[in-house]
Amino acid sequence: MRSRGWPGSLSFVAAALAALLGAAAPVSAEKVRNHFDADSVMRPPGFFDAVVLLAPAAARWLILTDPNPPSTANCLVQTEASRPADSIAAAIRRNYSFQDGAVSTFVKRGPGRGGLLLRMADEKNFVVLLADMASGNVVLWSYRDGKPTELGHGHAVLAREWEKLGMTAAGPALSVLFDDQKLFDATDPKPLAGRSGLATAGPGETRFDEFILEPVEAPKP
Repeated sequence: MRSRGWPGSLSFVAAALAALLGAAAPVSAEKVRNHFDADSVMRPPGFFDAVVLLAPAAARWLILTDPNPPSTANCLVQTEASRPADSIAAAIRRNYSFQDGAVSTFVKRGPGRGGLLLRMADEKNFVVLLADMASGNVVLWSYRDGKPTELGHGHAVLAREWEKLGMTAAGPALSVLFDDQKLFDATDPKPLAGRSGLATAGPGETRFDEFILEPVEAPKP
């Protein structure tokens, strides 16, 4: 995945994003669950902030109905299908900062790459887990100062219409889960506290349901 800087004409967007990320609440051990069924259809989701990372591009997050989501009947959809491969669209959960704990979501099979964003300190420092929902390829990336490093990858068998993707984090130790089974382990050498949410990269509509965040307090030295 290739990273680009922000053009000068979009510097105001970068400034707004920095302000948005700086407003994250202190780390909380409270469990968060968003099933999107109380949100209004054809509207953006409540409790989430939409941002675009790396290559600037259009993105649009809407609550839509689905014939068979994990929780009836709404799901969250990034609907802009024509996007650059190196642009990440993220819906970030408001008011929570996350370093250690567990985070998971369901992603629907389809042409897009979708997954989880976590430990997002700012627009250039975060961890993102992306699953290709057509091939089953799953890759975990760390971005530091805007530069990507692959932390691990695996291949998942796509056997269901909606697949559960998750991750546990404890300091530098990360475990990626697919349908509640461990897919691979990875190491994040410099773990940061930051915001968490849903992410999709490149072209293709991507559907999500059941975002669950279970943070724990990081141990004090």
